[in-house]
Amino acid sequence: MINLSENVACLGNRHFHFYIVGREKAAIIECAVSGAAANFRRQWQSLTQPQPKVEYLAAMHAHFDHVCGIPALKEMFPQAAVAASAKAQRVLGKAEIVADFFSQDRSMLDVLSREGLLEEGVSIPQVEKIGVDYVLEPGQTLSLDRGLELEIIAAPGHSSDSLAAWLPADKIMFISDAAGFQMSDSEIFPIFFQSYPLYMETIKTLRSYPARAIGIPHETIWQGSDIELFYQRALNAAQEAFDLVRDYSEKGLSREEMHPLLFERYYRGDLRIYTTNNIGICIDLLIKRVQECL
Repeated sequence: MINLSENVACLGNRHFHFYIVGREKAAIIECAVSGAAANFRRQWQSLTQPQPKVEYLAAMHAHFDHVCGIPALKEMFPQAAVAASAKAQRVLGKAEIVADFFSQDRSMLDVLSREGLLEEGVSIPQVEKIGVDYVLEPGQTLSLDRGLELEIIAAPGHSSDSLAAWLPADKIMFISDAAGFQMSDSEIFPIFFQSYPLYMETIKTLRSYPARAIGIPHETIWQGSDIELFYQRALNAAQEAFDLVRDYSEKGLSREEMHPLLFERYYRGDLRIYTTNNIGICIDLLIKRVQECL
């Protein structure tokens, strides 16, 4: 367990983080995948400090690696309301999308097992839909315990349903995937799947908050002076990807010709926990979003 403040603890594994916000009445921010939820369950059961009452399971956007842990978490905390944006609620109500999500969840389970991050067998839940009980709106505040308030922020660019959350009492920003995926501590895979301009604007908006820590859902968690360096890496990585696709386009390369060049550039480091098909789709989206701006 990592304690980011007296009110925020982080469980999970190095690829997937769950943030417990609140000591008596709590929200869990980020719901990850089934394999990481198994890590969470074991860690939760071994906590020596008093366990808070979990009232919210917050899915910050509707991608498989942020929602497939919900059935396991809901089993642990049946009283908790699954919270997400209205757009995410619509996505998670579509059986064909949810089936694809759990197909990817199964592949991630194999990755976590190979890395030795699972101590027991994990079953993939058989669900057709993921119900959202509580719709989160930008500008809304979730009241937790002892006057602790969590402010919901729109964070578009990665996806149209992406949210971030600000905990002003502890100066912690939960950014979800708004600033990209960390391939390593020095390299970021930019993921402006909805819009390049919105993605850049969101990163700059989140950077403007006086955070002491940022609750990143994957890989290294940054605190203190490292936060500004992280945000700058994120902006630089997105600009570099934009420039690459623009330059390839100006040279007359087709999308089919660009794809393997970009795939080779990015499919390494911790990004390799995802399947080649998944990242191939991501590369196609990056090309499309850049070309929309040209």
